[in-house]
Amino acid sequence: MKKVLFIIILLWFGTKAQTIKSLYDDEYAAVDGAYYKDTHNDFDNFTGTWKYTSGTTSLTITLQKKTMVSHEFGSDTIFQDMLVGEYKYIENGIMKINTLPQLSLDLDPLEYNITAITIVGPNSQYCLNCGPNDRKILSFFTDPDRDILGMLGQMFFQRADSGGVQKLKLEFRAAGNRMVEVGTTPPYTSYTVPFGEYILVKQ
Repeated sequence: MKKVLFIIILLWFGTKAQTIKSLYDDEYAAVDGAYYKDTHNDFDNFTGTWKYTSGTTSLTITLQKKTMVSHEFGSDTIFQDMLVGEYKYIENGIMKINTLPQLSLDLDPLEYNITAITIVGPNSQYCLNCGPNDRKILSFFTDPDRDILGMLGQMFFQRADSGGVQKLKLEFRAAGNRMVEVGTTPPYTSYTVPFGEYILVKQ
């Protein structure tokens, strides 16, 4: 489902042009040959490995920047900078899921379990309490162990440095409407990683 919505966003681009567009400053308006570039290098502030720890529970996320990724839509080609990532979640000392090895594979960027093209700032509804120079990254999330009909995971990343320590604030939430087929009981109602807010420290 994440992949379908991601493609819909890209198909939302409307007119044709061959130019560089800013992921942050420009509206998605061009299609064929356009390069949607991270012109302010905002993604660079989020790359690397980040870890949340609470007792014997931890969430580790590694994010990588991919530049000028091409997407084919019929005769049209779009180029796009993206942020992709994978994660590992340990709960009470027990490994629940670890997708980090995926980052060593040469995958289509849409196949990674965390994918982002959206950079938002203080003028966005998603960043109402942001400072003038703050940025948030909106990413789609996939749990390869739990495909929940109608549910889509969203991760919002924001830098939250303090005391000279590089930190990320993560808001993880559900989007969409979870659906249940009549006469069935779904095996899962949430993902392996619990929804909520996390503060992750740069490793």
